[in-house]
Amino acid sequence: MTADIINIEDRDEALHAILERVMLLVPEKDKQDLNLQRIIAFRLKLDGEPETRAYLVKKIEETIKCAYTGSLYEFLKDDIQEKECVSKQKRPEPPDVA
Repeated sequence: MTADIINIEDRDEALHAILERVMLLVPEKDKQDLNLQRIIAFRLKLDGEPETRAYLVKKIEETIKCAYTGSLYEFLKDDIQEKECVSKQKRPEPPDVA
């Protein structure tokens, strides 16, 4: 199981440079979160930089819309929290008045 964890401390220089650029998108309060860095490094290896940037921007926008104040890592990894936030946004509209 530990082989599946990306060790960001031993990453290659190319991944390190890309990770640093992508981390510029992360809110200041979450920049030092090693778990967040690992999940972003994992996405970078799987999807590449443009797709990871787009994913991260989308998720950060969701946290802003939801007024989420917890850690970005928790928001990304916890589908239940994300689904609850989305369901709060989709309130039924009142019926049209004749």
